[in-house]
Amino acid sequence: MTGFGSSEKGDFRVEIRSLNSRFLEMNLRLSPGLMEQEVPLRNIIRGRFARGRFDVFAVVKPGRQGFSLNASKAKQVYEALEGLRRELSIGAPAGLPELLAMKDLFISEETGYDIVSFTEACEEAISQVEAMRAKEGLMIAEDITGRLEMLERINGRMKDLLPVTLSALKEKFASKIKSMLQESGWDEGRLMQEAAILAEKADIAEELTRITGHLGQMRKIIGGNDKIGRELDFLLQELHREANTIGSKTTDMEITARVIEFKTEVERIRQQAQNLQ
Repeated sequence: MTGFGSSEKGDFRVEIRSLNSRFLEMNLRLSPGLMEQEVPLRNIIRGRFARGRFDVFAVVKPGRQGFSLNASKAKQVYEALEGLRRELSIGAPAGLPELLAMKDLFISEETGYDIVSFTEACEEAISQVEAMRAKEGLMIAEDITGRLEMLERINGRMKDLLPVTLSALKEKFASKIKSMLQESGWDEGRLMQEAAILAEKADIAEELTRITGHLGQMRKIIGGNDKIGRELDFLLQELHREANTIGSKTTDMEITARVIEFKTEVERIRQQAQNLQ
């Protein structure tokens, strides 16, 4: 899910952007003085989210870094420049412009920062991201719920078609067997047994029952508030597998059409579920 959060506390500004991802990924860009806070910040994000790509920007406001002049070194440099001027008979004396151009005469000083303010800024930005993701998650859950109702209708239609399909299949086998018996005089009992076995192999009642169970589980998961993305992924894989089994068993064109429709909806739900954590 996508989200954005920003916060300014004390001397810090923190921005966090969240994008869709099947896994948890973090890209942190921190000011040099904040590098030691990278691991704690990663742990905060890991504790609040299970999925998503997070781009984090944290900076210290300008003015937090101080400088001091290395006076002893500056004096040595000035005296060296003056000696060189006299030796080369250069008229203009060394002055401040020459010294200011030498960056190694200045010492960078970190003035320190309030870790409490930094943590508060991070927590506030993360909470904003979390709120946006939760709002988007509700809309996705509503869409998935609607598609689950469609899957239930398709599954119910296949259940209604099953008795008619099996009856037609048995009649077809029986007619073919009678024709074979008339022509060859084969053992009628053995042939009828084979027909029963073939009819049993074409029976998709177990797959339809398992689909009903999986859809019920998905409804419970979506109704919860926990991290549900990976659980939905697993159940969607199971639904896809059951649909494939039905497609391989049946010879009925209408059931085959329902299988295609079922798998299409499962794939649409899968794409949505990848956005949920």
